[in-house]
Amino acid sequence: MSDLAERVQRVRLLLDTLNDPYPQPGTALRPDSGPAPSAYVPCETCRRAGEVRVRAGWQLCLVCDGRGWRRRESGEEPWDAYLELPLGEASQLPVPIRPSSPPPSGVEESYAWERERRRYDRHGSYRELRAQLDRLQLVRRRRYWLVRGVLVEHDRRVLDARSRMQLDLGVLQLALWMPVVKVPAWLIERTKSVDRQLTISELAATGMTIGEIARRTGIPKRTIRKRLGYASGVRTTA
Repeated sequence: MSDLAERVQRVRLLLDTLNDPYPQPGTALRPDSGPAPSAYVPCETCRRAGEVRVRAGWQLCLVCDGRGWRRRESGEEPWDAYLELPLGEASQLPVPIRPSSPPPSGVEESYAWERERRRYDRHGSYRELRAQLDRLQLVRRRRYWLVRGVLVEHDRRVLDARSRMQLDLGVLQLALWMPVVKVPAWLIERTKSVDRQLTISELAATGMTIGEIARRTGIPKRTIRKRLGYASGVRTTA
């Protein structure tokens, strides 16, 4: 695996666990009033750049007067100009979750999540990741909301090919901006454990015996039996 690919994988792991210390998802992905249709839509002529390429170089886009957005015409899909997303897609962004019960009365319990966050920050690059996420929001708002919604808040909405590409580019940009990408050791071990479990299940599905899987992976037979379960139907002979 290349260094850049490994950095991207580590950034994804940090994003996936960014909210782990918090008792509730802490950041709303849209204002309380909700998305609203704008009078403007992205300019397709200049692709929101405000200028177009001509033979002599570049010139101001005459369709949008250099703004990158033009007036929405009748029948066109509305956009939320603040989120820079189609209104239908912006409406699917998750909203803050209201706590179903009052916070605990004990001071120690109330601030346990802060201690947990400090522990995460000591062992991982979470503080730097938060700073770079703020930077991404300023320069690439659409990519920010995709990264925040899908990878941090774990929104399970289906992405089209274009949105998936913007999501991947957002993660790549974060990986390039971060000087160091440090992941807590326990997360790396947890990820490796999941990968090993998938490998065992995949090998068992091919019909390999527990003994064959043990020789292939170097994992003790007892561990393999526990992970597969006695009702898995896997042969136990070597």
